[in-house]
Amino acid sequence: MRSFAFSGKILLCLFGVVALVFMSCNKETAKTEERDIVLDDEYIDPAMEQFREPLDARISYKKARNFNKASEALVIMGQKWAEEIELADNEEKLKITAAYEKAQDDLIRKFGIAGKEEFKWIHTKALPDSSNRDVFVRAGVWIKRD
Repeated sequence: MRSFAFSGKILLCLFGVVALVFMSCNKETAKTEERDIVLDDEYIDPAMEQFREPLDARISYKKARNFNKASEALVIMGQKWAEEIELADNEEKLKITAAYEKAQDDLIRKFGIAGKEEFKWIHTKALPDSSNRDVFVRAGVWIKRD
């Protein structure tokens, strides 16, 4: 049996930390909006359509690569938000946490993934599918073998 680098527990912990970090800093959100960062030349407008789970779990190289980039960006975002949450008072922490969910979804969409729904589908369905193993490896997703 194979296990993958992004286990469910780790992913949930990551989302929790990112939520806390996100909510800790409305200032960080404002700074990010001012910079309007374009990642590579593949920026995708966050106003994408709603994700619909496909019947087939196969995934394209581009989607696997975007998943990998989004995963890395979520970790970085989580670290920055966590730092801000540590500095905030309890009332600010609640505001930051509330804003984190939307920021997380927006960040994922910037990488061409239809929000947290598609990100979760890739993580839970496409990544474990053995037919996608080579695609994920080429895209830079680290896969642990047992």
